[in-house]
Amino acid sequence: MKKFILLLLLSSTAQAQTFQITDSQTLTWQGKAAVGGYTPEGTLEIESASFSITNETIEALTVTIDMNTLEQENTQLRNHLRDKDFFHIAEYPTATFQLSNASKIVEGKALLTGKMTIRGITQTETIEAAIEQMGDQIFLTFEHTMDRTDYDVIYNSPSFFKKLKDQAIADDFVLKGKLVFK
Repeated sequence: MKKFILLLLLSSTAQAQTFQITDSQTLTWQGKAAVGGYTPEGTLEIESASFSITNETIEALTVTIDMNTLEQENTQLRNHLRDKDFFHIAEYPTATFQLSNASKIVEGKALLTGKMTIRGITQTETIEAAIEQMGDQIFLTFEHTMDRTDYDVIYNSPSFFKKLKDQAIADDFVLKGKLVFK
C-alpha cells in the first residue's frame, strides 16, 4: 500500500515536488580497527537537506552535514576525530552530498549517484536508498560504506602505513541514516 501511495504521489504531477528536512536529524557512523573487533560508533547531525521529485524520478538531492556535531562517547576519541588527523572540523565544518544524476525510483529503491565533499575533497559516491511515504512525510533510508582515504583521512591507515599492526584503523567506515522529509 505504501509503495502504491508513493507512486501515486510521484506520478500525480509532471511538476517537480520539493521536500525539505524541517527538524534536527541524526546520522550514525561506524569505524573499525583493521585488526580485532573494535568498532567505535557515533553520530552526526544534518544541517539541511532537500530533494525534488518529478514523476518517479529524484531530480535533485542535497544534504549538508554539520561536522561540528560529530559525537562519540569517548571524549578523547571524539576530539581526535575532530582534529587535523581525521576530519579537521575547524577548517571543514560541513560535509555535503549533492546528487549528480537523476535517479529513478524502482520498487521503493533508488541508486543515488552524486558528489560527496569531505575535508574539501569531492568524490563520486553511489548510495542505495529506500524511499517510502507515510502520510505527508517521505523517508529516505540508507547504509553506505565509504573509504576515508578518498578524502585524505589517512591517519593510521594500513593502506599508507604498513607497519602499524594493532594500531591500524580500517579505511572503510559506514554512514547510515533515515532522513524524514516533509
